[in-house]
Amino acid sequence: MVQKVLAKEKTFSWTDLNHTRVFVVIQGMIGGLAAIVHGIFAVLLGTKPAGGFVLDPATGAFTILPTYLISGIATICVGLALIVWTTGFIQRKNGPAIFLAICILLFLAGGGIAQVGFFLIAWLVSTRINQPPDWWKSDGSGSTRKRWASLWPAFFTGGYLFLFIGIAIWLVFTPPGTPLQEHMTAYLICWTSLIAGLLLQILTIVSGFARDINRYEIK
Repeated sequence: MVQKVLAKEKTFSWTDLNHTRVFVVIQGMIGGLAAIVHGIFAVLLGTKPAGGFVLDPATGAFTILPTYLISGIATICVGLALIVWTTGFIQRKNGPAIFLAICILLFLAGGGIAQVGFFLIAWLVSTRINQPPDWWKSDGSGSTRKRWASLWPAFFTGGYLFLFIGIAIWLVFTPPGTPLQEHMTAYLICWTSLIAGLLLQILTIVSGFARDINRYEIK
């Protein structure tokens, strides 16, 4: 009897993952954590006026809030909210819409400008978590789709490797407030890594859609 029950239990397989959701969740977590870093730097500047809705070299962000302290606290709170929402609720019916609203609040609070492009991509992809685009289905034999699906681990790993390199350089060598002229090389490497990571992430999205369609067909 026990053997029969164990035989019915479904073992975990990587093909069971919703790869589109995995991508969005990781994007939300990274974006939220990066925004929290911005918030911490703002809090450390105290009650100084933030200067209004302008790019501030002291924090590398826009803000509509009056002081660095208020901006920093708000950014930390909204960054945490983004992480919680992305990890637990993004797959729900209104999940993408609320995700976008939180990202807008984060930008206005002072969460930084570098994340905007990544947030927009993550939001667009989140609308397809439960419904991969139809264009992959036009591959009659599925051979092209299967080849792209097999490349997902390489695109995924490479994309986040470059992103983490860029983020590490930003945190260690070019944190908010670092003069551009004095650290031009570090800025160049940082942004080159981030752009390379972004391009590989686009390929990750495409191959992730392919894997998800294959998963639906298997079911």
